[in-house]
Amino acid sequence: MTEVLTQPLLGLDTEFPDSIFVLHHPATGKYGCYCYQGIHGVACFSSESAAFRFAEWIDLSGMTSVECSFDEARDIAKSRPLPIVALMLLDSMNDPKIHYVR
Repeated sequence: MTEVLTQPLLGLDTEFPDSIFVLHHPATGKYGCYCYQGIHGVACFSSESAAFRFAEWIDLSGMTSVECSFDEARDIAKSRPLPIVALMLLDSMNDPKIHYVR
């Protein structure tokens, strides 16, 4: 018997902006990441100012904001080593939008 999902999978019903911002540390190749309820993901934001506010929490000087498309940000998240499994839109830190990449 085939089972039908009555609830959408997390991340598939959520629209991300066409253009988003991620934090990148060029000297090390690291990206700003976040852990929400045990899920690790690359942090992204709909505005550059929100990205820089988040960067203030990161203990690594020289972080830059990179504007990219959703597909580019998704590729960045996919290229990160485990435990990164998602791209997270953190416009609301208490209710992030999570898109799983693996």
